[in-house]
Amino acid sequence: IRLLIRKKSACFSPLLLFAALGLLAIAPWKPPFFPPADTEALLDLGYHEISGTVTGQPRIESFRTRCVLDQLKIRDRNGTLHLPAGRIQAAVYGTAPELSPGDRLEFKARLRPFKNFNNPKGFDYRQFMTDRKIWASAYANSKSVKIYHLASVEKNLEGRVHGLRTGIDNAIAARARDNKDASAVLSALVVGKRDRITKKVQNSFNRAGVSHLLAISGLHVGIVATFSFLVIKLVISRFKILLYTGWSQGISAILTFIPVMTYGLLSGMSPSTQRAVIMVAVFLGALARCKPYHNFNTLAVAALVICVIHPPSLFSVSFQLSFAAVAAIFFGLYIFPDPGREIKKPVARIPVRIGRFMQISAFAILGTIPLVMHHFHQASVLGVFANIVMVPWIGFAVVPMGLLSAMVFPFSQTISGLGLTAAHEILAPAISVIRIIAKSPVGSFNTFSPTIPEIICIYGFIITGGLLLTRQEKNIRKPAAIGLIFVLLASAADAGFWIKKRFLHKDLLITVLDVGQGHASLLRFPGGQTMLIDGGGFSDNSLFDVGERIVAPYLRQRKIGTIDTVVLSHPDADHLNGLLYILKHFRIGEVISTHKAAGTDSYKDFIKILNERQIRHPAIAEIKRQQRINGIDAEIIYPWPDPEISCAACPGANNCSLVIRISYGGKAVLFPGDIEACAEKLVVDQGHEIKADVLIAPHHGSRNSSSAEFLDAVNPGTVVIPVRHGRYDLPSEYVLDQYRDRGYKILRTDGNGAVHIRIHEKGLQVRPEIKSPDPAG
Repeated sequence: IRLLIRKKSACFSPLLLFAALGLLAIAPWKPPFFPPADTEALLDLGYHEISGTVTGQPRIESFRTRCVLDQLKIRDRNGTLHLPAGRIQAAVYGTAPELSPGDRLEFKARLRPFKNFNNPKGFDYRQFMTDRKIWASAYANSKSVKIYHLASVEKNLEGRVHGLRTGIDNAIAARARDNKDASAVLSALVVGKRDRITKKVQNSFNRAGVSHLLAISGLHVGIVATFSFLVIKLVISRFKILLYTGWSQGISAILTFIPVMTYGLLSGMSPSTQRAVIMVAVFLGALARCKPYHNFNTLAVAALVICVIHPPSLFSVSFQLSFAAVAAIFFGLYIFPDPGREIKKPVARIPVRIGRFMQISAFAILGTIPLVMHHFHQASVLGVFANIVMVPWIGFAVVPMGLLSAMVFPFSQTISGLGLTAAHEILAPAISVIRIIAKSPVGSFNTFSPTIPEIICIYGFIITGGLLLTRQEKNIRKPAAIGLIFVLLASAADAGFWIKKRFLHKDLLITVLDVGQGHASLLRFPGGQTMLIDGGGFSDNSLFDVGERIVAPYLRQRKIGTIDTVVLSHPDADHLNGLLYILKHFRIGEVISTHKAAGTDSYKDFIKILNERQIRHPAIAEIKRQQRINGIDAEIIYPWPDPEISCAACPGANNCSLVIRISYGGKAVLFPGDIEACAEKLVVDQGHEIKADVLIAPHHGSRNSSSAEFLDAVNPGTVVIPVRHGRYDLPSEYVLDQYRDRGYKILRTDGNGAVHIRIHEKGLQVRPEIKSPDPAG
């Protein structure tokens, strides 16, 4: 204000003001304001009587229906009624009646807080839910849930739209015939329901670089807006009075918002759709003014409006990708002006227009590649060419046909059905083409995850390089060249940093990852060699793949694409299932296991992957018991020398776990898998050195493990327990008391997150990701 009064330049003052306003706007979504203070007394404290209203679109999965409840009434076990602010996420298991927004649910359940997998730079699930004002989850069986469906006349707009969407979705499903994939994709394109899209189809779209077609976003809304604007303007041009006054463009822009909003509501108004509708609305508003507008200003206004409405949008992946793509297109169009303006013959413009479309596709992909690599660890090579074919095919044929059919649906389901059938038949061969592109060995490839400074460098290179190529403003080239030099120097420094960190370190680095109820540890040896002991995992990878969602991102964030040795201690799901993704998508030197087979599908997949990728998997008798890796001693303690004899002496898969001791500079870490007391005795009786400074708790701290004889022999200073609180009553209180009585420092992945162990020539350091008090205490 003082600068304005003195009539001096205030270029940075508005930026500081907006930054301050942004911090104030985001405050209600951050602790200590959320979750509400009165909800803490309700979490993890027995069963409560819960009543809430369904808001948003319920998600139907194979064996459950998930929905968000607000207008909560919760009566705790003491009979006290609570009316907490915010929302909860409810999962109804079993066959439940169709839910729609506005329905009221009543059931008994525990309220559980959201928990993160606390690994470095891991996905913050708690904050993700907080941004949606959701503070807890509840699980209930469909048989015990009372559902009060509101009468149709009482339903709000959201409920009515949901009913219409459900009817159209059912009509699309009825035309699935022998191609359910096309039906599922059509449903996603028309009404925004992606429940029926299989993971295989999703992966094909991802590898082909056209996954954005599955989500109702700026592309779809833009196509609807363009198509509607051209049709409306064509109709309005018939009225000469509007042409004389010059109002035709403004009126066309205003009327175009009606089909755009209709499509947004029909598709479920997901966050990405909301952003697209707002962006198009801002653009149409600028067009309605019938005055020149600036692309980047229009984009900035759209971003500002979205952030005012919902400040956490700034941190969402879809927000970042949407605006990065549009900004890249605007920047590309500025750098490379349209050559078609100088061509007067319409026929001669066709190849130019095709080339221009390829340019726009390339601009969007180039603008989003850094973010896609950061969030999804992959990039598509053929995406530009796939988009040239698929965007017109799906965007300008299937989407308009499906939308027109949906708009006709309330008036004539017969005519609507004919349109949906036609859209289905057009879409089916498109999906076949996408599958062919996805199978190409160069279609898509996994990448390392760039850091924030690296993303800045990539965008800096794109911007400065583009400005050097532009012919628009020659005086910008010198600053661009200077900027490019700084970007290249920063990139060289970053490359040197990672070469030193990845290959030139002299320490043994061990990270026991937080994978929930399971175990996965990454070992990085001096010189860059790596070993992965187990991969964690849940019983069903289709629900949550630990390898894909936790272990792989951790590896790629550290520029690790090759794992020299993968160790499977034993084939239980919480040790094996996370390895399946790793074995498929990383370069693997060899796999070490006991070869003790399990009758599970996961183990069959494990063997199948090893055979298909021809990964070395030697018999345990062929492996050297002691190996020296760049000064690090790795020793297989058990079962040895004959696994069949050792495992037969102590029945059970747990007792046949590999026990490995890693030592360096007089310090050692022991990985005993899930062995129990019987196998622990065999380990001690063998007479080999098993003393260790750090012990990974046998069988996650089970009552049947950590026998006194075994602990006496190992005598660790620190015990790391890979565990998830509340699962299978692990760790045992008896075992925890044993540890405490012996004076061990106890670290648990459910309370401390990942545990980092560093052994160097001068000693040993153990650092938890979260320095919280003993979770068991």
